[in-house]
Amino acid sequence: MLKEDDAQTTKAYRTLASSPLFGALPEETLRRLIAETKPIQLKKTQPIDNDFGTKHLYIILSGRLKVTQVDPLTGRTIAPFLLKEGDVFDFFSLLDGKEHTVFPVPLDNIEALCISLERAREWIYTYPEFNRAFMPYLGEKMRELESFGASVVFDDIVTRLSKLILRYASPKKVLSTNRYPVNIIHNLSDESISEMIGSVRSVVSSQINKLKEENLIFSARGQLSIKNLEGLIKKCDASKLSR
Repeated sequence: MLKEDDAQTTKAYRTLASSPLFGALPEETLRRLIAETKPIQLKKTQPIDNDFGTKHLYIILSGRLKVTQVDPLTGRTIAPFLLKEGDVFDFFSLLDGKEHTVFPVPLDNIEALCISLERAREWIYTYPEFNRAFMPYLGEKMRELESFGASVVFDDIVTRLSKLILRYASPKKVLSTNRYPVNIIHNLSDESISEMIGSVRSVVSSQINKLKEENLIFSARGQLSIKNLEGLIKKCDASKLSR
């Protein structure tokens, strides 16, 4: 367990205090929760068993965790969730205690806190503040899943790609480049991006190149940004008009 005066505890507190799920908790409550956890590290691209989230809850402090599902017949992979600092895995198992067959993939070296699902479930009943924060967080994740499913069914590839880029775009333009930075997904491979929009790498690579040729986005050496925000938004609006 983490100690109150431990440097890692201080880092964990500062990270979670600014997160949507834990940020609204009183300091005393948040420190009490952190003290019950155990720190763990996951290496980038480290293979993880698909029962990873069935016994413990993991609170991400740094790094990104791609949550994938794989069709056993075709091998096709989708990634409905990309978790980052302040997120938890696996909230589905936390709710019902049942096995959730997904394959988590660390996209970076990850620092996280670990707590048994049984104890994390008790947090919901023991700490009303955590319960009040967890319900909106869960609702947000359910809406992400709903949006993912609807987009795969109703949107064409370029619209799905445009929506994904817009979702992670900074609201503020960088004056020196006159572009809007795209965070979280800025250095992902075309394969990972294709999994996040339910497509395949070759198609996504082609569409990214088209968006670059149309001067809507900039992408080079792990940097992704939007050059023409209004034009990219119109890509999404145009798909609605064509239905």
